[in-house]
Amino acid sequence: MTSVILYIIIGSMSPAVRESTGREFQILRHDTNQVEMCISNYGRFGLDETGYNTGCWWPTGSGHNYIYGAGICFGTIDSLTGDTLVTLGFDAYDGSWECAPGLHGMPVSHPCAIIYMSPLNWPPPGDTFPMAPQEAVSNQDLWCCFNDCDSVYHIQGGRPIGIEFYQTVYEWDIPFLRDMIFFVNEINNVSGHTLFHCYIGVYVNFEIGYLHDADEMFSGILERQYVIGDDTMVVDNVAYQWDLDEEPGMPPWEAGVVGLDLLQTPFDLVVGMDKDGDGILDQYERDSAYYVTVLPSSMWDADNDGVPDWRDPSQWPQLGMTALKDISFTIHPETDPEQYAVLAGYNIMTGAYEPLDTIPGDPDDQIFVVSTGPFNLPPDSSATLIFAVMFAEWMNLYSWPYGSDTAVALIDQYAQDYYNMYWYLYTGIEENRGLGISNCGLKISPNPISNTGSISFSLPMAASVSLNLYNTLGQLVETVYHGFKPAGVYEVNFNTQKLPQGMYFLVLETDSFNACRSIVIAK
Repeated sequence: MTSVILYIIIGSMSPAVRESTGREFQILRHDTNQVEMCISNYGRFGLDETGYNTGCWWPTGSGHNYIYGAGICFGTIDSLTGDTLVTLGFDAYDGSWECAPGLHGMPVSHPCAIIYMSPLNWPPPGDTFPMAPQEAVSNQDLWCCFNDCDSVYHIQGGRPIGIEFYQTVYEWDIPFLRDMIFFVNEINNVSGHTLFHCYIGVYVNFEIGYLHDADEMFSGILERQYVIGDDTMVVDNVAYQWDLDEEPGMPPWEAGVVGLDLLQTPFDLVVGMDKDGDGILDQYERDSAYYVTVLPSSMWDADNDGVPDWRDPSQWPQLGMTALKDISFTIHPETDPEQYAVLAGYNIMTGAYEPLDTIPGDPDDQIFVVSTGPFNLPPDSSATLIFAVMFAEWMNLYSWPYGSDTAVALIDQYAQDYYNMYWYLYTGIEENRGLGISNCGLKISPNPISNTGSISFSLPMAASVSLNLYNTLGQLVETVYHGFKPAGVYEVNFNTQKLPQGMYFLVLETDSFNACRSIVIAK
């Protein structure tokens, strides 16, 4: 399986080729934290429910708009015909799209080919969508699927690639995550043959403030170190845009900065190489047996997030952001070959390979593309893309006019840390409380354990407690203890005689925090 992080396409629009309202082509609004964003079930987001107006505002309820349409895109070279193919979730220039709701072969009118949002109609039906999540992770989860397999939706002479998109969106209403929204996209190859030289990207028009106002700047951060106060941080794989002037309104408002961070891109693993310099050859980065039998336990969890590195994509070498291209309204990649060239980092006006347009140009109404690749995608395998859209104030806080990157760096650190902490396993719905990764003194003794041992932990307050044992695939193996306990220090006996040897994870879960420790069962 391949993995990735992603971003978007946007711009000025003439009327869309197809009407987007109605049950089939659906748009719902994410709005549980400070980011208010409209999301569709056919590949685009950042356009409102009509499908024609700006559809992302920050802070929620302010009416201050930041995006005027966006969409994921995927490009490949067909191994059977040699054709260059690109599928757009959204074309910034005419509002059209090339995806349809549901799985391939599923009519768009299918009653299940809709958007699922917690808690309204959650979870998605597991019998129809076995790939869909069943547990809500954030304060407001959204899931939908769409595909590019119907030729009727393809434009400019293009044709289907044969891919499905499974999209999950998360918003947390906790202090340091209130100004961002997370997207996870899995792109599944249903074409029946390997897709070669693939790129994943997003076309972006961050329309800050007044529509089509030509006073916006954009740039990118490939890899840069920031020293802010006592903190030193490295920021990478970020595209961002800011406005230079006050925006009209009642009263006028100082526009912020909006950024996209590619949190996870396709993996860059080559046999015999150590791409990330961690002392582990690439072919062993995801091999649990290698870790347990060859490496000391001190190397099993390099970022100390409780997730073993062989299950932690944030610890594997990735391709990262390989292209950031300015495609303003005078440079419109219309055909599949032109769109693919942009994704691959080429200047379609000159043919030159110029992958990173990171030097800010003149203020304008900006449109750009962020992409990652190339990689190959075998049949029935997926590429996973994870990205965050982030917002921050910067005017009168940092140096004029380019201090917006400092504001992006600060908020990006929260997004990156949260991704690195692997929210899938450790975070549940956080209602009216802070994030709960707790130092509760959770210990297992002895470890490794052969037959019997003890688990100790402390509770700062009375709580309902569960001690759950998971295997390295994240599957629940056993509930060791479940019950209510007053505040205090506790010890629970643990018998492993019936369990196979290997690596496991013990997760302590309460209503207000979680904690995790790894266990090795030896026979």
